[in-house]
Amino acid sequence: MTLIGILLALGMERALGHFRGWGQPVLFLALMRGLHRIAPAGLWRSQALPLLVVVIPSALVWWGREQIGSPLLELAISATILLLCLGPRDLAEEVHELIKAREAGDRERAEHLSRALQRGPNPGESHRTLLGALFIQSHEKLFGVLIWFFLVGPAGAVAYRIASRLPRFLSETAADSGALRWADLIHAALAWFPARCTALLFGMAGSLDDALHAWRALMRDPEHEWRMQTWAVLAEVPTASLDFEEADGAAVVPATLEATMREVLRMQWRALLILLACFALFATGTLL
Repeated sequence: MTLIGILLALGMERALGHFRGWGQPVLFLALMRGLHRIAPAGLWRSQALPLLVVVIPSALVWWGREQIGSPLLELAISATILLLCLGPRDLAEEVHELIKAREAGDRERAEHLSRALQRGPNPGESHRTLLGALFIQSHEKLFGVLIWFFLVGPAGAVAYRIASRLPRFLSETAADSGALRWADLIHAALAWFPARCTALLFGMAGSLDDALHAWRALMRDPEHEWRMQTWAVLAEVPTASLDFEEADGAAVVPATLEATMREVLRMQWRALLILLACFALFATGTLL
């Protein structure tokens, strides 16, 4: 049933993506802004806030799911919750907007879109690139949520969606606070395992040898602590897997940034198919 819920959610996301405005983080922002207005200033900046904001909704979703007696109703609700946890916005839509702006020569809009894609977690300036940011965003918008949903159910998807969005919101409302530091810590802790799964999936969708070589190099790099290393793995390993070879061993790379970004989207699609195949394998216990 979990796999069916994932397929339903992905299908609904694809269908609803044609509607203008779909995928905006309206619900999350509305709830967080309301909480910000009523929460005492001391609580809002305290270390307890991220724990409460992540744990309470996830626990309520877990409890609510246990109260549902109908398997079909549980499937429908689980798929709907997963649908709401995907995003915000589809990466392909954002990349296509950036490509159009670059091809039209709209430098101001292209820079704005590039900055928007690079907001959020990053592995530090030494590894921060637009391509690396695309792979991180792919994980944050899609793969991280799907993996937690498969492992824990709707509560896992809710927990990761909130944890991934909370640091950015707190950076605007509670900068340099214990709440922001703990939100970053919770986000990195929940991302540690699925981020490495995502990096491996992209490696399998591209050049696995190059991906593993980049991964080994990162493991020998003492520059990053465990949190920063997670984002470095997400940025560097899939980017390395973009290098392909012809039958004669000659390296093949896309000629332009636009072509490279399109290749990232194709790799995301292949990685998603690999992930769904893995889910099906674990769900059925058979290769057939």
